[in-house]
Amino acid sequence: MGLKNCPECGRLFMDNPAGLCLDCVRQEEKDSDKVGEFLRDKKRATIEEIHEATEVKHKIILKMIKSGRLFGDVAVYYPCESCNEPISEGRVCTSCRNKILSQVKPVAKVDPKPTTGKIKDTVYLKYPWK
Repeated sequence: MGLKNCPECGRLFMDNPAGLCLDCVRQEEKDSDKVGEFLRDKKRATIEEIHEATEVKHKIILKMIKSGRLFGDVAVYYPCESCNEPISEGRVCTSCRNKILSQVKPVAKVDPKPTTGKIKDTVYLKYPWK
């Protein structure tokens, strides 16, 4: 663990699992609470609606969705990474997923190589102290 600059505010901090300085972590927790309170009242919303109501950054709302912090009977809609169609789970919509899968060639099954004769199971090691 070393020193890093906070990606949000630019201040120097000791590296931690959150990847943010303590002040930004506290702010992110406050923002999470705001989003949670908003979604308790309104079960379905887009990221834009949440942003307008709570003034929480889009980036933080997306981070909450991707980390699984929004769960239960809540549906948050965000744009597909490919076509910008609103989706409520994953990274791409069903039609884009199908397009991607249709472009992937099916893998041909390869028969395992038949073994003939004795299998050699000797291992040779070179020791640095000799």
